[in-house]
Amino acid sequence: TAGVNILTLPGIREPYVMDLTSKKVRDYGLALHLMDIPAYDDNSARLYDDSTNKPNVKETTGFFDARSIDNNYAATYFPDVFIDDAVNVRRIKVPASVAALGALGFNDRVAYPWFAPAGFNRAALDFVTNVHVRLNVGDRDRLYDSRINPIATFPRLGYVIYGQKTLQINKSALDRVNVRRLLLEVKRIIIGIANKIVFEQNTPAVRNRFVSEAVFQLSLIQTQAGVEAFQVVMNETNNTQDDIDLNKLNGRIVVVPTRAIEFIAIDFIITNAGVQFV
Repeated sequence: TAGVNILTLPGIREPYVMDLTSKKVRDYGLALHLMDIPAYDDNSARLYDDSTNKPNVKETTGFFDARSIDNNYAATYFPDVFIDDAVNVRRIKVPASVAALGALGFNDRVAYPWFAPAGFNRAALDFVTNVHVRLNVGDRDRLYDSRINPIATFPRLGYVIYGQKTLQINKSALDRVNVRRLLLEVKRIIIGIANKIVFEQNTPAVRNRFVSEAVFQLSLIQTQAGVEAFQVVMNETNNTQDDIDLNKLNGRIVVVPTRAIEFIAIDFIITNAGVQFV
């Protein structure tokens, strides 16, 4: 369903399962996967829920790097955290994805999906009582170099998510969680507008109506600091007679995320089967 925008399976860490889940989320194209990863101790032994050893950051990042995940529809966090269970009156350890999900929920309550869910303004974890591993500056740098978002501890300030990388390897705007979520929101908006013109006559008036509605919605995002600039194209430059004969209507959205230098283009095709992004 298009209403799902975040997927997480807290505590499920098996690499094969998580890699497949991230691939399915990327194929779905409208959500972000908050992935949990296995931790390893000083002896390179994998740790499980009943393990008593502490995770080693170097070993954990080494094993994670070896997986060579390249997917900007997924993000991961480290380490696990402790929260209070008010029902059973006890302190419990929960996966890092639980903290991440809480931070994203708070971010969307006080700001918008295209704001970075990191730092003390939107990712301070006031519900966290402790972390499984206290990270030093070197640990945080090592994790971030491996595209793992650290959950940091600061004296007197508490616990905070101190990064917002996706699992994309190459550097671009889409290696950041807020830009990926911006694009997810734009996709969702465009699908809603495009679905209203499926089966309509392929006329200039219909195409202009689509452009007008898309421009209005993207202008709202622009006023809310989501994009610096954008362009909506749906005319003879990207729609040939062959496309019309095949009952296709092509559109192109170009957005420049706020404070990013990259242009991001979203091409899509409207047919009587629905809206397809390419």
